[in-house]
Parts: sequence; structure tokens; C-alpha cells
Amino acid sequence: MKKFLPLSVVFLITAMVFGATFVDDLGRFVTVEENPARIVIAAPAVTGFIEYLGETERIVGVTDWDHLAHKSNIEKIGNVVPLNLEKIMSLEPDIVFLTGGFQEPEVAKLGRAGLKAFAVNPTSFEEIHRSIAMIGAVLGVPEKGRAAADQFKSAVLDIAKETFSIPMDKKPTVLYTMISGDIKDIWTCGTGSFLNQAIAYAGGLNVAAPYTGNDGWLPVGPEFVVMTNPDIILVPYYYEGGQEEAVKIIRNYRPFSSISAVKNDRIIAIDGNLVAHASPSFLDIVVKLNKLFFKEDVK
Repeated sequence: MKKFLPLSVVFLITAMVFGATFVDDLGRFVTVEENPARIVIAAPAVTGFIEYLGETERIVGVTDWDHLAHKSNIEKIGNVVPLNLEKIMSLEPDIVFLTGGFQEPEVAKLGRAGLKAFAVNPTSFEEIHRSIAMIGAVLGVPEKGRAAADQFKSAVLDIAKETFSIPMDKKPTVLYTMISGDIKDIWTCGTGSFLNQAIAYAGGLNVAAPYTGNDGWLPVGPEFVVMTNPDIILVPYYYEGGQEEAVKIIRNYRPFSSISAVKNDRIIAIDGNLVAHASPSFLDIVVKLNKLFFKEDVK
């Protein structure tokens, strides 16, 4: 279940109950009695929000898959699903942040264990903006949250305004190709995905934009890549040094030899962890893609 309440309504509800009740992304009313001093993040997708707000000192636990898991002052709680309730309870958190989707059943488990859960599950630029402000309010720093959200929004839209004036025939056609095992199993981003928005704001023309799927993501085959003939192909990598391998998969696939992106060496590896979640890193994605699209010396 997704939320549809605008920020104004949410903060009105908050004010009515002494600034302590919020609506999370599962549509649940969550009451926070005091400003949370101890936070457990049960989904890596939420970590970027806490970092963007500059409140990481409150984090006492993260999953094994979180990039903060190596921090000596932060405990590892194990997998994203199923959650290790015993470990989480031992950290005595004031609140546990997680996402919706496959983690939604964990919310009830946390509640039965007497733990307060708050789901954050944005899927678009607009919802990322909203979530920054919401999390700031939940943490007891609403003004800081609103300021950070507005700064995020302005920075993204400043780039979008510049690219809007670029003639359509000067914008590169782009395809994001996430290969799941075999090259014949490709996932890409269409309308409804935050990455489709990022490509558009950065000044690219996503060849998959006419299509959609769950949260805007859909499978396509090699035939689609050949048919759309993108100027630029974006390929994700997930570990340092994996860039070359990711590019080679596309470059060495014979049916792709006539594609513009292959012929002009415009297969570009991007950090798959950066584009995996809708978070404040959306701004970093737009900045990076904008440079890649329009500055030939940037790789």
C-alpha cells in the first residue's frame, strides 16, 4: 500500500497530536513519543536519507548488506529478510526503519516484538523529496528535514531546467541494461521508475520510456536493444573494478555490433549500488548522467 497524503496534510496531522504522529509509506499511523536517539536501519535503501540529513550518529544497527556495516560503532543485525528480531531488540532501538514490498511482512513482526517500525518506500523524485522531509520530522528535526528536502529538490530542478532547453535532436538516446545472469535476460527502466526520471532530468531520452512495469521496471530482450539503437547504453557494476567486465558483456555480444553505443564506444558503467534505490542519491545520479551525456571527456 502506497501513501498519497501530501506533506502539508502529514504535518497537520503531526501538529494535532503534539508533533508525534506520522503516516509512513504503508499508510500506517506511527506515534513517536520522543525524538529517536537510537535507530536501527533494516533496509540499506533508507541509510542514504539518514546520511543526507546528517543524523548518522543515531544509527546503532544496520543489515550486513549496508555500506555502513563496516563501522566499528554500528552493530550488524544480519539479513534484510527475515529480520533477526532478537538482535534488533538487544540494541534497544527507539525506531526501526525499513521499506515496503518484500519487507512489509516484517513490520507486523516488529510490532509483535514491541518495536516501533517506520516504512520508507519512495519510487520517484517527488516521493524522495517528501521522504527527506518526513524522516526529518520523525527524527525530531522537522525544519532541518524541510530545508534538506528543498535543497535536494532545487539542485535537481536546476539541472532539469538547463536540459529542458536543449533541442531534442541534440539529446542522446539512452538505454539502461541490467543483465540478470544471461544477456538475453535484461531489465530496464521505463515510465514510473525513478531512474527514467533521472535520465530525463539529466538531458537524455530513455528509449524505454514508452513502456512500464512494476514501479516502472520491465524485462526486455536483445531484440529491443537492437531495435531502439541507443546512442548510450548504461550498464551497472556492483564492486570496484567491475566496470570493465560490465561493459565487455555488451561490447562482445555480436548482435550488438551495429548499435550506435557500441560502434561509438558509448557503453558506460555506472555504480549499480547508486541506482539501486530511490534515495537522495538521485541527485548524484542526475549530476553524473548529465556530465556523461554532454561532456565527451567524462567516462
